[in-house]
Amino acid sequence: MERIKIVLKSGKEQSIRRYHPWIFSGAIKTIFGSPQEGDLVDLYDNQDCFLATGHYQPGSIAVRILSFEKVNADIDFFRQRISKAIDYRKSIGIINNPDISVYRLIHGEGDGFAWIDSRLL
Repeated sequence: MERIKIVLKSGKEQSIRRYHPWIFSGAIKTIFGSPQEGDLVDLYDNQDCFLATGHYQPGSIAVRILSFEKVNADIDFFRQRISKAIDYRKSIGIINNPDISVYRLIHGEGDGFAWIDSRLL
């Protein structure tokens, strides 16, 4: 199944090239298909050059980027991202630290993804 393709207005790709993780609805030129909330989409610039893979949601922030490379965001993708987040927290001494009773295990964009669909866990 081919993913929904979203093309950005000319010049609106600059924030993605600086690795900003959001696409605002006003930056979108064309949507090929009818994405539903949570659907994976591929983003392209106005010259048809691939930019990123993300998930769609209606509203001001229309796409939250999951990767700046073309990826298959399946269960293994999310397991790897979660594992990396856990490893990072271990490396900085948050996990298993008796002086810390609470911490954020996943921080959306800060850990490389902006959502987890519970169906993938």
